[in-house]
Amino acid sequence: MTQSSGKYGIGIDIGGTTFSIGVFDANGALVDDGSYDTPVTTDADAIADRLANTAQSHADGRPGGLGNVVGIAVGFPGPVDPGAGVVKKAPNVHCLEGYALTEALAQRLGETRVHLQNDAYCATLAELRWGAGKDVENLLMFTLGTGVGGGVAMDNQVIRGPRQILGEVGHLIIVPDGRKCGCGGFGCLEAVAAKQGIIDLACRAIQSGRKTLLIDLVDGDQSAITPQVITEACRQGDQAALEVYEQVAFYLGIALCNCIVLTDPDIIVIGGGIAAAGEFIFEPLKRTVAARSPISGYDVSKIVPATFGNDAGIHGAGALAWEHA
Repeated sequence: MTQSSGKYGIGIDIGGTTFSIGVFDANGALVDDGSYDTPVTTDADAIADRLANTAQSHADGRPGGLGNVVGIAVGFPGPVDPGAGVVKKAPNVHCLEGYALTEALAQRLGETRVHLQNDAYCATLAELRWGAGKDVENLLMFTLGTGVGGGVAMDNQVIRGPRQILGEVGHLIIVPDGRKCGCGGFGCLEAVAAKQGIIDLACRAIQSGRKTLLIDLVDGDQSAITPQVITEACRQGDQAALEVYEQVAFYLGIALCNCIVLTDPDIIVIGGGIAAAGEFIFEPLKRTVAARSPISGYDVSKIVPATFGNDAGIHGAGALAWEHA
């Protein structure tokens, strides 16, 4: 029996409306999980109470309770100071901004070790330790959703840099003087290739007057356009929808070409909800990288879907708990 037998790491993935908790053994197997409403409150302590009580409940459901928990880690959707355990900015859970979250949770959980990291870091760590990158040491990850996140692993470690900026691929400048990004800059990858940018491309196709299934699939209501609708139109062979993803994949491919010569990854992992478009994004993305990065000669078969999909957050937080064990 190994020293870690019967031990567990707990991962918490916090979102603006819900949070998820997963309990993991040393091999990354998910043995218990749950999803819960994030309290709607201006009191950070109330959120800490809810997180701690729920984590305690999951620990109590395993043999040995908290005594067999090697640590708890939290993935947060925004900038954090992992050393201090403090949330720096909280666009979706405003009351946690500036809050010492790890200290608050440790106090409520019998001084169990608690760690905090950005959610993109956690997603990258999940793929490196237990997912698509478990057999390599150098990994680049993009997560495509409401925003565009990312992570870099070198020599078998996820790295963020001294100011926690390394891996913020959503803010690579792809279209100089392009549309404004939520960060305040212009032409960022996130502004042109995240959810709203994709929807805007589809709406422009409709407004051009060309024949497209996009408008039929939403019964004439452009406000109902989503990436899922665009993907369905692609499945039905709609040329306008296919061109939307061709354009998005071009932007992503240019970003990848830039990252390849900076990070020299063994594998590139693409995750997030928009990656569910599958071949409609992956194929033009690979073509762009093959055509635009001749100096690297990158093998585009090494551009692969993420293993954990929408569960990357809790898997990554669970991996982080074990990382510090």
